[in-house]
Amino acid sequence: MTPSPPRAPVLSVQSLGHRYDGPPVLADVSFDVAPGEVVAVIGPSGAGKTTLFRAVTALVRPESGRVEVAGRDLAGLRGAELGQARREIGLVFQHYNLVRRLSALDNVLVGRLAHLPTWRVLARRPGPEEQALARECLERVGLSDHAGARADTLSGGQQQRVAIARALAQRSRLVLADEPVASLDPASAASVLATLRTVATEGDIAVVCSLHQVELVAGFADRVLALRAGRLVLDVPVAGFGPEHRAAVYESDPSPSLPAAPCEARPGREEPERATATPERSRT
Repeated sequence: MTPSPPRAPVLSVQSLGHRYDGPPVLADVSFDVAPGEVVAVIGPSGAGKTTLFRAVTALVRPESGRVEVAGRDLAGLRGAELGQARREIGLVFQHYNLVRRLSALDNVLVGRLAHLPTWRVLARRPGPEEQALARECLERVGLSDHAGARADTLSGGQQQRVAIARALAQRSRLVLADEPVASLDPASAASVLATLRTVATEGDIAVVCSLHQVELVAGFADRVLALRAGRLVLDVPVAGFGPEHRAAVYESDPSPSLPAAPCEARPGREEPERATATPERSRT
């Protein structure tokens, strides 16, 4: 039986390079992510993870290389075309970025705003089909019973799962999760990562997730990418990721072949209103 040809990657990063002022923040970074694949991105602070994510969403225009999402080079897009391409990317943030006074259901519906006519957005009348989709997304992350709860009454783990449901409501083909469990307790972190794993497997969605807790990589990701001083120094299947790799990535003294890691620039931006997590409880 002839094996099926490999499918086109959802995300293709090719020879990506960028600097702000001083040494490069990213240098010759290349990798692909297939549909349904979960990739964990690790590395010390200042390694370039945030700039990589900003380049993937075209919030940063890289100095060299290219980023393709679903076969489209984002650097060549502007205006409505860029906005349409960004709909392919669902974002999950460390601090949830939910509107705290809105219900879980309404926060998920925010992921549909770009798909609605202007009059529906202004009137806050998304329509029955959109409501049904939002409820379905909450059910997929195990929160159908909390659809009417205000975001600021939910635990941290529940809020992060609402954020994942919002990304699903966009019908994204790629989910970028930027340290989504950094502020959660171990049980909640495991629940959120399991949800992302399920989303990838059941929805055939590519997931790229940056993590500081390297011990969580096993059982969650398919591959591990490691950045150090802006360079991709590791790309291995999770089964092949061992203590020697972790030591090499987080070694306090940089390798002689790599420059010292620069302090990764994070251009200032206004933060949206966020929900403040209530203490973690058994409801997560």
